[in-house]
Order: sequence, then structure tokens, then C-alpha cells
Amino acid sequence: MTDSIQTRAPAHPNRDREGADTRRSRPRKIDPSPEPRASARAMSPDSTRANAGSELQTSARAESRRFINAPIADAASAPINWLVIHGARENNLREIDVAFPLGRFTCVTGVSGSGKSSLVSSILYPALAARLHRARLVPGGHERISGLEFVDKVINVDQAPIGNSPASNPATYTGLFDEIRTLFAKLPDSKIRGYSVNRFSFNRAGGRCEACEGMGQRCIEMHFLPDVWVKCEECDGKRYIAETLEVKFRGRSIADVLAMSVTEAVELFENVPKVRRMLNMLDDVGLGYLQLGQSAPTLSGGEAQRVKLASELGRPSTGKTVYVLDEPTTGLHFDDLKKLLAVLHRLVDLGNTCICIEHNLDVIKTADWVIDLGPEAGEGGGRIVVEGTPETVAASVAQPEHKARRSGATKKQNAAPTIGNGCYSHTGAALAPVLEAGPIEERRVFDAGRQASVEAELAAPLALGRDVKMPWDRDGRAWHTVNHVDGKGAPVEWDPALLIWLVETIEHANGLDPADWNHRSRIEIKAQGAVPWFCHLLTGGKDLLDVALRVPEGTFTPSGLLTRLKVKTLDERTDLPIYGPWNRIRMRLVGHGQQEVRLYLRDFKDVAKGAFKRFLEDAVRAYVVQIEDAKGDPEASKPWRSQGLRWHLAQQSINKPQEIAWRPATLTALIGRFKKMQSRLELSFETRTAITLNVPGEEQPAGKIVTNLARAIRVELRAPAGEFTPTQIERLGRDPEIKRHERYDRLVFWIHTATDGDARQLRDVWQRCRAAAGGAEGGSTERLRSA
Repeated sequence: MTDSIQTRAPAHPNRDREGADTRRSRPRKIDPSPEPRASARAMSPDSTRANAGSELQTSARAESRRFINAPIADAASAPINWLVIHGARENNLREIDVAFPLGRFTCVTGVSGSGKSSLVSSILYPALAARLHRARLVPGGHERISGLEFVDKVINVDQAPIGNSPASNPATYTGLFDEIRTLFAKLPDSKIRGYSVNRFSFNRAGGRCEACEGMGQRCIEMHFLPDVWVKCEECDGKRYIAETLEVKFRGRSIADVLAMSVTEAVELFENVPKVRRMLNMLDDVGLGYLQLGQSAPTLSGGEAQRVKLASELGRPSTGKTVYVLDEPTTGLHFDDLKKLLAVLHRLVDLGNTCICIEHNLDVIKTADWVIDLGPEAGEGGGRIVVEGTPETVAASVAQPEHKARRSGATKKQNAAPTIGNGCYSHTGAALAPVLEAGPIEERRVFDAGRQASVEAELAAPLALGRDVKMPWDRDGRAWHTVNHVDGKGAPVEWDPALLIWLVETIEHANGLDPADWNHRSRIEIKAQGAVPWFCHLLTGGKDLLDVALRVPEGTFTPSGLLTRLKVKTLDERTDLPIYGPWNRIRMRLVGHGQQEVRLYLRDFKDVAKGAFKRFLEDAVRAYVVQIEDAKGDPEASKPWRSQGLRWHLAQQSINKPQEIAWRPATLTALIGRFKKMQSRLELSFETRTAITLNVPGEEQPAGKIVTNLARAIRVELRAPAGEFTPTQIERLGRDPEIKRHERYDRLVFWIHTATDGDARQLRDVWQRCRAAAGGAEGGSTERLRSA
């Protein structure tokens, strides 16, 4: 080799002595020529001519080469944690302990049948998925896995298809299409027509073509031959009906977007951060040529795998994720291989871990750590031959015993020094000439600060259409009464004159503010100030005007209103093109001592003006009295504030009738547990459904205890972002999980009985949260973190 590699020595869990560092302080960038090289037995991803003298080199190095990036960073600045499988014994594995460095790119190598898949695919991934995500997977034989406290997620990135129907495509799999649909729903044309996000889904009725059910293709069943998919004649393969395609973003409809390539879409959505980010991820993994709406069954295995990688890159990174890959280079072009490696190294630069089963030397030589299994297949394998950096593996080759015997030499005379168990490493023998080909060059580490700025940009709300004044904002009265359209953009059939009469009649009553017309499908009337509304007139229906009134409970009765207003059923109105036997006056309780009266009206034939006017006056009078009483005695309308803990112990916030599975004593014990940990803990009863936990000196609540659910008590604790992993909270209670947010995490778990949960783990979690928030009682942050 042209340059020596300086190594540091992190403590390795498998060896008593110090091992080699998993990340080289002098990085390499190695990439052989695209032609097969006999000495390496590998295909390389790329090559370029660098100087005229290269033509004088040997055939194995006939060209000056541009080399694949290798990781850089000094391990002294990034302490190494280890994920260790103890006693792996699946298939031919021989009770071995295998350690994977976290935050590094690790390759598991060896001949076919040496135990690589048994170790990684049969033990490591199922065990992590079952422990971290409660997946129903049974891992292979092993004793235990240590180091799980440093991991919060495991992802298996394989070459399995991302879907089996034409409805599945790269845009839907990565979540990109959800953002695009949200964008189209925010366009002014969509708001005027009343189109929601669902309108632009080809999996739901309403906006899609029903002839092909949004697939753009129709399946023709062949009796004795495979089914044939042909383009839909109704929509011409565009998936949507004409009305949906009338909404366009920068001149492109939703169907046009699905037909675009990733590279074209990057330019179209350059000012939409959430969409642009995922498109850039797809482009970075070499899928710039791919159509966003290309059917999943038409993607190759390599394309499907890179779509999965792009999907993971597009999500916010926690830096504690383990990615498992099984021979990801299978079927990839040389240039695609280089892009794949760039993506894997980016994941590692962000603090994640990549564990890859691999035979390709172009991948192995760029790894931070190599675990070589073998030395042979089947009964001759299942052991660790050597582990360390690629240089360590290449330097630890021992001559096989059968070759030594043929040459008449002894094994002792021919063997080179080894770090492993003295067995012959086929990987080391193939890797050594590749590394000797050199040279060593630096690779630029992906900037974590740049990632943070991208995350901040994504958190900013999209300002699309904010400068456009909608028709109901300019003149709401005209919007609702002149050529009004329903929620689907069709003209309404109910009488606008009835709407005007109802609004004017209610406005003439005392104690109410003028009606608010400035909403697309609703007119609101209420008393002055921040008080509950009295009337909502919902204008989004095509056939009927929906009137909702909220009055004190017991003001009206269903039978009394039916007799008083005499609103006929639709079947009794023989002049209408719609029908139905149901009563068009309905009532329900909405809580807080209120009942809601709903009326579905068509025109003045449904309204006897005198009786209806007196009904509205009675409703307004009852509403105003309730509002005035609430202003005079605020606690009367919110008894949970005055009753405090008694309200929650009485379980009054749980909707009845439900079978309540937890007892009030459980809540008392839970609160006592928190007060034992934090003597100055303050309980807030401002909300009806939860008790808020406040710690003096902290700006944000420490958490809350939710009491309105019948199945169990839900506890939510506020924690620093990325502070905890699933194994560190797995004993807090039932079904614990971590809800990720931009600036903090929520630790959520359920308490059914007083014995649920580990009090010690709860105390440790609570102390770490208080130390981070600066409000812990007694002791420094360092002491609490070490507790």
C-alpha cells in the first residue's frame, strides 16, 4: 500500500486486549476500474483517465482511476458503542459472540454458506425488530443481545418489491405523494371548488377515474394465459376525472406530476421544501430517471432497494438507527453502486449504523469494520476468521493448510501473522491486492449542520396561496348566496333566500354579534367575546341547507320540535328529486350542558315563518342566558377546575356508557409515585380530560396523565429529542412508545393497575428529563445523568 493507516484502539467486547479502531484517521477513497480485475475478482463502479502515462501501466492498472469514497473521522471525537450478539448458534454458527460497532459501516463477509445470513438476517434483524418495534418475528438461536440501549430503530433495506399492484409507485411508497396532494389541495382553484386532499388520491372515490379505479390501467383476465394490463380508455391512463385535472400547479396537473421523472419534478417543486427534499433523495440514490408514478411491479430489485433507502433518508434522522442490508449491490450498474455507497456513508455520517452482508470488494474496502466468517462453508464455517478494518483483514491472511502441504512446506513456515484464529481468510486474500492498488484519498463527510438547517426549513409552514384573497374573504355574503357551489364544486339546489332570511332573523335577536360570512362552507353566529358559537349554517351540501343550533340541555325535545315546526320528510315532499323517510330535525347532547339541534332545510316550503321565527327567538334567549351565567360563574361550566382531583377520581371525563377497566386507586397510586420522585410537583386541572404535571422552575409541563379513556390511564412525559431509545423505556408501563417531534419527544405508556410499570426505570427516566430541563431537585445534571 502506498500509505499506512493509523489506528486507535477502542475497547472491543470480544477481546481482552485492545483492538483496532473501526474508523480510519486517514481516510481512503478507493475505486478500481470498471473492467473485471483478475486479482480482485470484482466489478468496479467507475473509471476515468487521469494522465497520459497511464497507458504504460500493466493491464490490471491500465487506467488511472477515480476511487470510491471511504469514511473519515477520528474515533477519538466519536466514542464507539457496541451491539453484541452473545452465543449465536443458528444453523452452523458455533456459539460465537459477534460485536458490531455502532455509528459505523460494517460489512459481514465470507464464502457462501459461512453463516452470514444466519447471523444478520436470522438473528440480528428479527431480534432487534421484536425488541424495538414489537414485531412478530422469532429470532434464531442466541443467548442475548447487549447494547440495545444505544439503538432506537432497525430498518431492513432489501430488494423485495415495494408493492404488487399498479397503484403502488415510488411517490406513494416514500410518502412524497402525500405532500404533493396536500400542495394541490392548498391551491386557490382547489379551495374554490372545495377539493380536499382526498380529491387528489387515486385510491379513493371522488376525484379518480372509476372505470380503472385510479390505476390508469385495466386488467383483462385471460383464461389460459397471464392477465394483461391495458391503458384505461376512459381517462387515457391519467387515473383522474377531468374536473380533478383542471387544478394545476405551475401549469401541471396531478396526472402530469405522476408522469414526470424525478429530475423534472425537482425543478417543478424547487420552492416546496418538503417535496423537494424527498425528490433530492431519490435523485441522490441514482433514480433521477424514474417516473414518480411508475408501477411498483415494473421496478427492478435494485431500484426498489434504492427507493427504500431514499425513503429513509427523507425522514428526520435520530442518529440511532440500524440499517440491515443483504447484498445490496446485486444487479447494480457501476455508477449506481457508487451512488449507493454514498448514501450508505451519509447515513453513517449522521450517526446511524449500516450492517451489510456483502461479497463485492468495492463495498468491503470502503467499510469501517469487516467481520469475516468462515473459513469455509457449512460444517467448515460458522466462526469469526478475522475482524477489523479492511487493512487488518487484508493483512491477516494465512495460507490454507492444503496448499502448504502441496508445496511441501509446513503451515508454520508459510502462515502470515493473524488477528483471528489462524484460519485462512478468503476475503483477506481477495481484498489485499485491491487495497494495494491504492491510492488513499479523503472523502468529504456529510455535514450534520446542513442536515439541521434542512430540518428547520421543513418545519416552516408552506406559505402557498397566502397572498391570494379567496372569494369568501372578499365578499362572503355574495359567495354564499350568489351562484354558490357545494363541497364538490357543483351548484347548490337549496334556496339562498332561505339562508338570508335565517341569518337576518337570528341577527335581529338581542345579545348576538353580526354573522361571520368569511368561510367557504360555513356561516357562524355567536355572542360577543371568546364564547361558544350559537349557530352554524353549513352551506356545503348540494340538496339541503344544514342548520346547527346549540342551546342549553333540555331547552327542546325532539317530539316537541317535530310538532311545533312541522318539517316534512323528503318522501312527503313529492316536488323534490330527492327522497328519504328520515326526520329532518335531529337532536344530540354535545357535553358541557349543551344540546345541538340540527335542521336540514330545502326552501320556504319547509318553514312556517311565524312558528320558525318564535323557535329561533326561544333558542337565542336560552343561549344568551347560559352565556351570561357562565360569565358570572366561570367554574360552573368547568367543574373539573373547582373539583380538581375529585373530578378525575370520579372518572367523569370518560364518555358513558363504557366499561371502565381501571380503578380510581390506580390514579392515586400513580400520582403518589410521581410526588415521591418530585416532592414539589404541582398538579394542574385546567383541562377536562387530563392532569398536567408541572415542575417549579421549568417553562414547559413535565407531562400529563390522561384520564378520559376507559381502557387504562395514559401517561405522557416530555423528554429531550433523541434522549431515549425503546429499550430504555420498555418497562415504564404497558405498550410504551416514543412519539418524535421536532424539538422534543413524548414518552407514552399505559397504566392499568397500580402494579404496572417499573418504578426504578420511571425514576431514572424522570431524573434524566429533569436534568435536561434544569428543574431537578437536589444535585447536578452530571449526577442525575449518571444515576
